[in-house]
Amino acid sequence: MEWLLWAEHILVSLLMAALVRLAVTEGLQGVLRAVLVGLRYVPGIGELINWIVRMMAAQFAPQLTGGSSSKKDKKPPRVALPKKGLSYEVILEEMKRLQKEKDADPHAGRMFAYVYTLKEDDASKIQKEAVEMFMEQTGLGDDHDRFVQEVYQSFLHTNALNPLLFPALRRFEIETVSMVASFLHGDDQVVGSLTSGGTESILMAVKAYRDRARKLYPQITQPEMVAPITIHPAFEKAAAYFCVKMVHVPVGPDFRADVTAMEQAITGNTILLCASAPQYAHGIVDPIPEVSAMALRRGLPLHVDACFGGFMLPWIEKLGYPVPTFDFRNPGVTSMSADIHKYGYGVKGASVVLYQSTDYWRYQMFSCSTWPGGIFGSCSMAGSRPGGNIAAAWAVLKAMGEDGYMKTAQEVMETTQFMISNVKNIPGLCILGEPHMTAFAIGSRGINILALADEMESKGWRMERTQNPNGLHCTVMPSHTNVRDKFVEDLTAAAEYVKIHNTSSEEGASMAYGLASKIPDKGLVDDFLKEMYMEFYSKC
Repeated sequence: MEWLLWAEHILVSLLMAALVRLAVTEGLQGVLRAVLVGLRYVPGIGELINWIVRMMAAQFAPQLTGGSSSKKDKKPPRVALPKKGLSYEVILEEMKRLQKEKDADPHAGRMFAYVYTLKEDDASKIQKEAVEMFMEQTGLGDDHDRFVQEVYQSFLHTNALNPLLFPALRRFEIETVSMVASFLHGDDQVVGSLTSGGTESILMAVKAYRDRARKLYPQITQPEMVAPITIHPAFEKAAAYFCVKMVHVPVGPDFRADVTAMEQAITGNTILLCASAPQYAHGIVDPIPEVSAMALRRGLPLHVDACFGGFMLPWIEKLGYPVPTFDFRNPGVTSMSADIHKYGYGVKGASVVLYQSTDYWRYQMFSCSTWPGGIFGSCSMAGSRPGGNIAAAWAVLKAMGEDGYMKTAQEVMETTQFMISNVKNIPGLCILGEPHMTAFAIGSRGINILALADEMESKGWRMERTQNPNGLHCTVMPSHTNVRDKFVEDLTAAAEYVKIHNTSSEEGASMAYGLASKIPDKGLVDDFLKEMYMEFYSKC
């Protein structure tokens, strides 16, 4: 055992020499930094240091926000979606009160960062007119759209980058996350953030799981995530951005994730499983309960992408339609994404990413404590975040309420079923799979579906083409209720025309889809798409 003593003496000597060298080159500050960094890697000590940091943050944050640091006020109560939507007047009055009492005035000339405005009234007027011209029409009526515009414009020159500067925005974000978590059956531990859209929500989730794996499983140097081929391309984008390998598995004949194939694709490098509720192409929900059970069995986190269905599936389930259990009721679901700017009927640029607990959410955060411009922190990809999007998201949820979402869901679902049943009656056409909500894909039996898309576009419809197999995607919205008969009429005529004339897709988007399906090297297709997008945005 004498050699162990010698080894111990050598290690201690080397450590002391390193500390002395640090003291000479960097001073006492450098020595303290090295000691703290070293202690964080000592089992037990590292956890204690992290606990102390969290306790200090929990006590310090309320001092900055004007809240209380007492234990009883540590966690705010869960805010649920109102059972009955509030009136526009009540919501606007509350928002204006909060803005006046708490927020900094971006036009008062007392701020030196975050908001850049002109003092001329004409500039603000032009901006507001542009918002009115290009704000999305939701199909819920002019009153709803005007209300959303007014809220957005009231917070046009606010920025959520600094949570202390505009406290009203911070409250709107916290309560919006809480309301969404409540109808997705999240408990009081569920936390999350508002993002600019579904893609950013997915990017943040993948980034969080990658960073979590780096911390907990440093032996994983080439992380992977497993998902069905129908998962949204945003996961591919996240994989490319964050150096995570995307492992796709095939879906079954019902276009749902093959759980057995997913489990077989798991390796020692797998850090995340992914599923859709529903997948966009066909409007079909993956077997989330089975994937959840498998995730628990394999000790892996599971993200459910409900960007498309998060604001529709809860209501049609309450209406009695068959919907697989897709949300936090599944214990294996560790995070979800849901878009407010889709079936939440909010302003474009609003989505929510939710986590089962702060154990996952903390890895989403970014901080930089060494920048000469000050201490910098951010909870999402963006630095500056438009306050209008956040305010409008909160206001829309308060105005719609559960009753508003239920009423709209029933109307849109009835329109969807009408369209699906009529499509099935058109010779040569079919519905791909069994859709679970207000979206479906039209397939063909003997008809060139891409030529059908061209013919429909000649009649004034904007068709969305899908592939593998070729199809036409339809997302049904409130505005389709008034044109559903015309859609069926034109689709019937178009199918008959294509069948009689045996037409092929020879131009435009259909030609591109036809060519892409015939090229075996998809890398070449990817290169073509990138060149196309550069052309799109380099010439008017």
